[in-house]
Amino acid sequence: RGDNLSHDSTTAAGIMEGHMSNMQKLADMGKLIVAGPFGDRGEWRGIFIMDVKTKEEAEELVKTDPAVVAGRLKYEIHPWWTAKNCVFK
Repeated sequence: RGDNLSHDSTTAAGIMEGHMSNMQKLADMGKLIVAGPFGDRGEWRGIFIMDVKTKEEAEELVKTDPAVVAGRLKYEIHPWWTAKNCVFK
């Protein structure tokens, strides 16, 4: 959840439309692998899992999000690794 939730409903809806469009753009680029909201309405509103080489690349991409730019959402970056096509038994 961001620090600026003062937008009127029309502006907020436009920002969120831009947020969704930006997610699609990042997915089309092959950078955004998984995205979605959390269901508990807590401070953390959702998650992006990105395929990037560096923290700086992730931050650069997140800063293209209109909801981040407007302050409606803020972000934390946490490194995470996984193996592709791996099945654990």
